[in-house]
Amino acid sequence: MSVCIIYHSETGNTRAVAEQVAAASGGDLIGVRDLANYSKVGMYLKGARRAMRGDSADIEPAAIDVSGYETVVVGTPVWAGNPTPAINAAVNTLRGIEGKPTIVFCTSGGSPRKTLETLTAMLAKRGADVRGAVPLTARTAKRPEAVKPLVDLVRQSRREMAAQ
Repeated sequence: MSVCIIYHSETGNTRAVAEQVAAASGGDLIGVRDLANYSKVGMYLKGARRAMRGDSADIEPAAIDVSGYETVVVGTPVWAGNPTPAINAAVNTLRGIEGKPTIVFCTSGGSPRKTLETLTAMLAKRGADVRGAVPLTARTAKRPEAVKPLVDLVRQSRREMAAQ
């Protein structure tokens, strides 16, 4: 039962959550890198504006094929109440996502606002079977007890897939 965890992280919080999910599930990590290479100031000024518009970024890897996985997890930081341009691009270039059980999460310094709803809608439009969404804060991202609801959703999805 294979799990793919796709994430974008600029400050390390989203990566910390993704690593915990991978450790708990035996999943594969795919870190998405925004080729804009924002400075801290640029991330908040330029990146946030692009996130608000729903823009996509030039990313590495340029495309992600999840056809060999049974469950997909997608994680993003919250930029101006939205997924990052890097995650927008990753979702837009996903291959093999149709019908895949998918779980989303976000990390934020404050409120996730519409990030999870936007990410869920983007994935559903691509044909993903989104089964859950978990918001986390920057303060709790590295705490296993805070990440447990996300890990539990992944485990539940894996059990359901094994039962089919």
